[in-house]
Amino acid sequence: MKRSILAAVLASVLVLTGCGADEDEEAKTAISDYLIKQQDNAQMISLEQEEADCIADGMVDGIGVDQLKEYGFLKEDGSVNESVETPEMSEGDAKTMVDSMFDCTDVMTTMRDELSKSMGEQPAEVKECFDEALTEEAVRAMLVANLSGDQDKAGQELLGPLMKCATGGGAEPQSE
Repeated sequence: MKRSILAAVLASVLVLTGCGADEDEEAKTAISDYLIKQQDNAQMISLEQEEADCIADGMVDGIGVDQLKEYGFLKEDGSVNESVETPEMSEGDAKTMVDSMFDCTDVMTTMRDELSKSMGEQPAEVKECFDEALTEEAVRAMLVANLSGDQDKAGQELLGPLMKCATGGGAEPQSE
C-alpha cells in the first residue's frame, strides 16, 4: 500500500513537472513565432529564427510563463497577446528581457543602422554627436525604462541626448 501511494505521488510529480516544461516550450514557440511574424510584417527589425528562439528562451526562462501572462504579454492559453502594446514590467523583468535581446541579437548595429537611415543628410558634427550619444548603456537604459513603464526616463536616457545633438547642443547621456 505504501509503495502504491509513493508511486502515485512520484507519478504526479513527474506529470506536473512535465506539464510545466510543456507550457514553457509552448510559450517559447508562441513568442518566437510571434517575433518572426512581426518581422515578416515589417513591424520589427529583421530576425533570424535562431535569434527569435533565443529571445523567447530568455524571456520564458528568465521571467516565467505565469509572469508573462500577468503582464498581459501571453494569454491564459499561452499564446501571445497580439493586442498588448508594451507591457509594463518590473524593472528586473524589463532588464531580463533587454538582456535577452542584447544576448541574442546585435541591437547596437541595428540601432545605428536605423538611426543612420532616419537621419538623412545631416552635418558631420551632428552625425558624430549621434554616434557618441548612442551607447549600449543608453540604449539598454532606455529600453528597460520603456518596458517598465517609465516613459519620461526612457526619453531622458537616449532621446534627450539625441535631441540635443539634432539641435546643436551636444550629447550628454542622462543615465544615473
